[in-house]
Amino acid sequence: MASPTSVPRPDQISPSTPLLQSDSASTIGPASSRASSIRSLSPSRRRHHNGRTSRAAAASARNLSFASALLSSLCAGSITIFSMYGHIFQERLHYTQFEVNGLSSAASIATYMPVPLLGYMCDRVGPAPLSFVSALFFAAGYGLAAGVYQREAEAPALADGEDTSALAYWAMIAAFVFIGVGTCSMYMSAVATCAKNFGRGKHRGLALAVPIAAFGLSGMWQSQLGSRVFYERFSDGTKGDLDVFHFFVFLGILLFAVGCLGTFGLKIVDEEDLIDEAVEELERSGYLDGSTFLQGSRTADRPGYGAIEQSPLDMESAGILDPHKADDTDSGEDENARIKKTWVLNAETRRFLTDHTMWCFALGFFLMIGPGEAFINNLGTVIKTLYPPHLKFVGEPTSAATHVSIVGITSTLARLLTGSLTDLLAPSPQARHVQITSSGTLERKRFSLSRMSFLLFFAVTLSVGLAALASGWIQNHGERFWVASGLVGAGYGAVFSLTPIIITVIWGVENFATNWGIVAMFPALGATFWGLVYSAVYQSGVEKAALKQGGEEDQFCYGNGGTESCNRALQRARQLTNWTSTFPVLFCLSHSTISRTNNSSIVSKRSVEKLYYPNEPHFFRFFVKKFQRRAPLINRGYHFRLHVIDVLVRNFLQDKRPGEEAEGKKKVVVNLGCGSDVLPWQCLMRYPDACRSGEKNGAKFVDVDFPDLIERKKRTVLETPELLGMLTGVEVPVFAPPVPVPAMGAPTGAATPATAGADAGAATTTTTESKTAEATSATPSPAQPTTKPKKTPNKPKDKSKATRAPAPTTAPTGIVLTSDQYVQIGCDLRDLTTLEASLKRAVGGDLSACTFLFVAEVSITYMETPGADAVIQWASTLGDSEFVLLEQLLPSGPTHPFASTMLSHFHKLNTPIKSVDVYPTVASQVERFRSRGWGGNGGDARDGDVRVWTLWEAWADAEDTFVNAADRKRLEEVEPFDEWEEFALFASHYCVVRARTVARKGEGEEQTKKKERGIPNGRELGVPVEKVKVRWDDVPGQRGQRRFAAGAVLSSPSSSPEKKEEVKLLNVMGLGTKSRLQNCDVYGRKNVNVDGTEEEKTAVPFTFREGGPSTRMCHALTDLGNSQLLVGGRASPSTPLKDCWLLEKGNGNEGEWAWKRTHDLPIPLYRHCVARLGKTDMAMLAGGRGVADIFSDWLLYEPKLGWIRCEIAGDVKPISVYGATLACLRQERDSFSGVFAGGLSDDGLIADQLLAWNLDVTDSSKPVVRFGLLQVKYGAGGLEEAISRQLLTRFGASCLPRGQTDFLILGGVIKDHLLDLEDEILLCSLNGTELTITQRLVPEAANDETASHPGPLLLVGTCPVVTPDDRRLVIMGGGATCFSMGTFWNKGISSLELPLRAAKENGSAPTTARGWAHEKTVDIVPGEPRSLPLRSQVSDSVDGDVNGSVSVRTQPVPRVKLETAEDFARIVREGRPVVLEGLNLGDCVSKWGDGNYVAEKIGTDRKVVIHDSTTPAMDFTTKNFRYVTTEFGDFMKRVEKGDRLYLRALSLDNPTEKPAVLSDDFPLLATDFVLPPELALVDERLFSSVLRVSGPVNMWLHYDVMANVYCQIGGSKRMILFPPSDVEHLSFAPGASSSSIDVFSALFGESSDSRYLAQVTHAHEAVVAPGDVLFLPPLWLHTATPTSDSSVAVNVFFRDLDGGCYAAGKDVYGNRDLAAYEKGRLDLTRIANSFQKLSAEAREFYLLRLADELRRKAKGAH
Repeated sequence: MASPTSVPRPDQISPSTPLLQSDSASTIGPASSRASSIRSLSPSRRRHHNGRTSRAAAASARNLSFASALLSSLCAGSITIFSMYGHIFQERLHYTQFEVNGLSSAASIATYMPVPLLGYMCDRVGPAPLSFVSALFFAAGYGLAAGVYQREAEAPALADGEDTSALAYWAMIAAFVFIGVGTCSMYMSAVATCAKNFGRGKHRGLALAVPIAAFGLSGMWQSQLGSRVFYERFSDGTKGDLDVFHFFVFLGILLFAVGCLGTFGLKIVDEEDLIDEAVEELERSGYLDGSTFLQGSRTADRPGYGAIEQSPLDMESAGILDPHKADDTDSGEDENARIKKTWVLNAETRRFLTDHTMWCFALGFFLMIGPGEAFINNLGTVIKTLYPPHLKFVGEPTSAATHVSIVGITSTLARLLTGSLTDLLAPSPQARHVQITSSGTLERKRFSLSRMSFLLFFAVTLSVGLAALASGWIQNHGERFWVASGLVGAGYGAVFSLTPIIITVIWGVENFATNWGIVAMFPALGATFWGLVYSAVYQSGVEKAALKQGGEEDQFCYGNGGTESCNRALQRARQLTNWTSTFPVLFCLSHSTISRTNNSSIVSKRSVEKLYYPNEPHFFRFFVKKFQRRAPLINRGYHFRLHVIDVLVRNFLQDKRPGEEAEGKKKVVVNLGCGSDVLPWQCLMRYPDACRSGEKNGAKFVDVDFPDLIERKKRTVLETPELLGMLTGVEVPVFAPPVPVPAMGAPTGAATPATAGADAGAATTTTTESKTAEATSATPSPAQPTTKPKKTPNKPKDKSKATRAPAPTTAPTGIVLTSDQYVQIGCDLRDLTTLEASLKRAVGGDLSACTFLFVAEVSITYMETPGADAVIQWASTLGDSEFVLLEQLLPSGPTHPFASTMLSHFHKLNTPIKSVDVYPTVASQVERFRSRGWGGNGGDARDGDVRVWTLWEAWADAEDTFVNAADRKRLEEVEPFDEWEEFALFASHYCVVRARTVARKGEGEEQTKKKERGIPNGRELGVPVEKVKVRWDDVPGQRGQRRFAAGAVLSSPSSSPEKKEEVKLLNVMGLGTKSRLQNCDVYGRKNVNVDGTEEEKTAVPFTFREGGPSTRMCHALTDLGNSQLLVGGRASPSTPLKDCWLLEKGNGNEGEWAWKRTHDLPIPLYRHCVARLGKTDMAMLAGGRGVADIFSDWLLYEPKLGWIRCEIAGDVKPISVYGATLACLRQERDSFSGVFAGGLSDDGLIADQLLAWNLDVTDSSKPVVRFGLLQVKYGAGGLEEAISRQLLTRFGASCLPRGQTDFLILGGVIKDHLLDLEDEILLCSLNGTELTITQRLVPEAANDETASHPGPLLLVGTCPVVTPDDRRLVIMGGGATCFSMGTFWNKGISSLELPLRAAKENGSAPTTARGWAHEKTVDIVPGEPRSLPLRSQVSDSVDGDVNGSVSVRTQPVPRVKLETAEDFARIVREGRPVVLEGLNLGDCVSKWGDGNYVAEKIGTDRKVVIHDSTTPAMDFTTKNFRYVTTEFGDFMKRVEKGDRLYLRALSLDNPTEKPAVLSDDFPLLATDFVLPPELALVDERLFSSVLRVSGPVNMWLHYDVMANVYCQIGGSKRMILFPPSDVEHLSFAPGASSSSIDVFSALFGESSDSRYLAQVTHAHEAVVAPGDVLFLPPLWLHTATPTSDSSVAVNVFFRDLDGGCYAAGKDVYGNRDLAAYEKGRLDLTRIANSFQKLSAEAREFYLLRLADELRRKAKGAH
């Protein structure tokens, strides 16, 4: 028993701003949904709660792992000393050179070819298992090689012409294959451990170089040990050759031991952090968007919250839909972490394989290492070619061992040297995935050399060593051979060390083993190729020498006439190959920078370009390698950000001011920090008339960025016909030294390099009109002197642009490309002198003849603030100028959850935004510009003007400056969008500044008027602040993390006499960390001990009957007194729901609740508001969004009549909105009244409506509702009233009644501005038509993160409820996706003590708040409750009546005695349960009844994991028990005392991976238990044998997929079994193997449900005593209750089906469903998804028909 399109011409483009040019809606694809899912998996909060490894402990663990890795590396390279015994194989075993090279090639192939697979395994299961694999392969390999060698070496001499034994040779091949795989496994496990543990630090190079160097040293010390210890002794006592046999035996034993040690010593510390950070970085890059790894046949129309979604198929294929199949330990979070890790690693593998620079890099590695590898493998035979036998030595003879050591030493020194030098000199990565960001993310040092430069240098070093050998200089001079071996060793070692370091820098460390494995495979091909070539050339030399000498053919080619064929030509070819390798590496180096510019923002802008502007030419595509669709929130945010800039640039271009100064001036748009922006081409295409392209005074666009980045952009422009074709008169300057010229109006202290100059331009030019090819290939002349670059601090980048780093000396400074319309300037923005000189030349030399627009889109904010301010001030000195700045704000301070997430995001990237600290608000930005020449205080219009909008203000700007109502409506046609709160948060934290030195008429006072309008703030109104006490209770892990769910308070009679009722808080469905949730969180009050301390009580029973609503979010859940009404909601924004449900108390078990389908809505809706009408069971629904439109009607819910449309009477009509607030405050007979406020209207703005409503239900079938305008007490139409109305009219807020006049409004977002933290919770009072804000409720700890409170809450997507005593406001869940910067989740559960007045009105005094504990997460099984419709199917022949009495009849399980093993085989084939009597189970039956005996055999101090239950019936689904680790002796004592405990033994070695086996887990105890011969079939097909010990507690109802025999040893049990066909009646959730039904109370009770269950099921019963064996066929449902004080049993599982029937993969408990079922569930999901485009009615109709067809097939009908 186990459980657990075409491009239009410019003249065809409308000059209007193309906000949208699509007339058709597009659907959300799955591209970014997976990314958002994975991102939201990040358990950053979990670290705070679970106590991740302390820093000291982590450091110790890393050091121990490093030591183990070092030991493994020092031993792993035994294959590198092949040359020590290769020649011995020729001499003793008479192998030819081809055969010897066959061995080395086999070993080489086995060393390298499995590396990708082994690396894949290492990344996913860790290095420890790989180390054990290496131990096994080494032992087998060297053992086999030793045996074959000894046998063949001692065999009689072979006859002439007879070959060696083919079988023995192939055995030797197999041995070296094993050795190769062992080498690969041990090396990979060691290096991967160091890479992952230290790869994020500043010493990553050294941390990798040390184990890699140790690997190189392994060959040295092993060769020396072999030559000095393991040598043959001649009879005269002299040393002979290597004793191969004993040496192989020694290596086998040594490496087996080291591999076993690595199994325990190699660990990755805090690997979760690696995965979490990888998710954040890769998602920000857009690289996770569009990934389809582990998604199966995911469809394109299953978006989630916007695009946060994980389809059921994803979840099922990942194995996370079924919590009941989890391990018997609380491993849900571990499983989630495993799933997240697997998905991210697969996504990174795909990204690695699709990166073309990787293939260039790998090709270079192949060409570098191949010749060096072949040289080292054949070192012994190469040395032999130096001297023929008849030649006397010119110098001292040399040996293979010496040069193996030389290669080892030089290789080691080179590895350590490169590791250290690259750490010191190479640019430091500021992100862990350099390929996802610009090259600027490499932090430059004062003097730096890239790792690629080191790689190329040592590749040349290796080739020089081969050149020395090929030259003949070493021939007959063995004493010179060290030059070749030393250079080859140094080059080989350095290249092999640098390559993995480069991989960690560019592609990250979390998937290092896989990535390195893929690249490391290539040297095997090179070594094999060159090994075969060497063999052919060598053997040819042997044969030619034999012909010349006329004698027997020797096995060696010596340094005579055959030397040339043996050596020189070959080494020359190797040398040329090595030189060739530099070309793909250089190609990789030059092109990888282009791929790295595809950073997050450019990818997002490309997504916006394709989706929002489908009918115009696309230009971002030339800078983005691959289109990746982003989430709707990111698309909408980037679109509006781009659009705002576009509008301001358009206005500048189209501005036609009268007057002498304005007429005839050239308009110049200067993009500061342009990166890969395509603003010039977009404007030339969109506004050709305004740009006057081709005219003398036509507009000119100037891109400015760091020289190296501008150089790349120039190459892209010149190589792209679509970009180059829009420009005329293109010239590419050839640079001469600049001449210094002082900057006009440069601020004091501005940095001016001595070498900067006005003529930073060309000595000559090349025009693309005549010679485009020359322009494309133009490069700075190396003969021209270059200026020394200024020393500048490291400046981070705007995510929308390539990162700007100080220019290298090879990049030209100044104008690098010029045309009639467009100019590129390479310049550090801090070098204003050079910038002004270059700008002056770009516009023809006269700056005063121009009017400038400077654009800085999130660029100068990354500069040091004084530098950024200097740019702003300098721009104001150029006369008639405008400045457009877009950057971040902190409108509510750095502690606001969005702000803190944003700042943390940039801090993690090491790119802090610096201006935001000095200029955090709109007012400070206005003052920033006014104080720097943009608008003075004299009142003259010429003094300029400064306008600042937040993007949220710009969205709703009353003057329609940027968008109007029609524009906003058209946006909805692009893609379904419902992330309004998150869009408001993002837009409120970004501002756009438009500053002018010359103001336009009537605009000078606009900012002043705006200031006079005020910012909505309770402080300005004088509303008092009530500091309320807040209690925060932690919830471990990711539990409780859900947004846009619905909360409920459930009260039921308490089983405890001290309490009148039991209160539960529910947070139902919503959006979780991965996807929408099909469950709810249950919270209960904490227990208070006698001493006043609190403890979390054990989860009490709380279950749902089978059947209920499907997963959803943005639904409503309203208390109707005796039930909770759940209404509508949505899956994706394009899939609203109309079904409604009542949650009622069940009439069966304690703690059981049932969902009951009630009347559906007339149309599907989400983001509607529902309010209970007084104390009745009726409710009112207002607003909501349907499939296409906003719902305009008001509905009355009446339990019997369903949903009734209300007649809207009177002159005041409500605006149709969704996401509004609604409350019913007063009831007078058949009349109800309340308040209705806010909501989002169809123009995309929050409606300014504040209404009182009155509902008349005198005739409930014809309800009438009237509305009246509410007046706010403050100001009577003045400023204060406007502010008050704005604070009250919200979107996404919650409204909670407080008596007949008061109500709370909480959270949400308001129009134009960000809600201040002190204004988020308002207590309001309604008196007739007058509304007053009486208090602002502020939690005392809201602004600080302390040990007792995590800091400010983000009141978005929360579920607030008021406790039954009306004293406390409890806030569950909530949080938001903070644009592309991460997701903020509210931690735990917060309780706010409401103002005392309300408590007094309630007639009670305040009491001390008790905490809340998260008790469980309960699944909701979707679908209609089965018990109701199936009752009509009950046969008339059943005794009794469903509503009356019924006799419960159980069929006894037959008892039989076996005579032979065939008798049992027959029983198994029949598939019916039986009790087997009279079997000999051994001494266990007589001995195990004594608990002391069992404890002694197992060990009283043996740690075991047990189930500790507080109720008689355990429930695996609801987990009404705790997992407790205790000593076995204590466990047995508690069982004897009668405690409700249960032990299901787990595997001792690996409980989460291996099934339990009694003989392995409890060997001393297992000697008492035997399987009788009659059960031979069980023994033959054994899967597991499990020890079970229990006290007085029931086992939950479940089924096992494998057959098993339940052997009762001590005590007795009553078993209830049901045939598999009863599964549909017993509440098994889809994919679950356990049910929450307590059979012993449900089946034998007196309720109608009990009577019904008795009629429709077919129960079998058995009581098993000591010695009885119950055969349980697979899939029979069963439960058990003890009939004695304790029970001891052994449960033996065996496979009764063919192996192909069982699902592949892990199955620890023997209850993983069969492969056909798992595949069927995936097919079912695909089938259901295929109906998604149909209407809800059609979808339901056809799915029900298919379900009926399946049922008929299941029942055998035709």
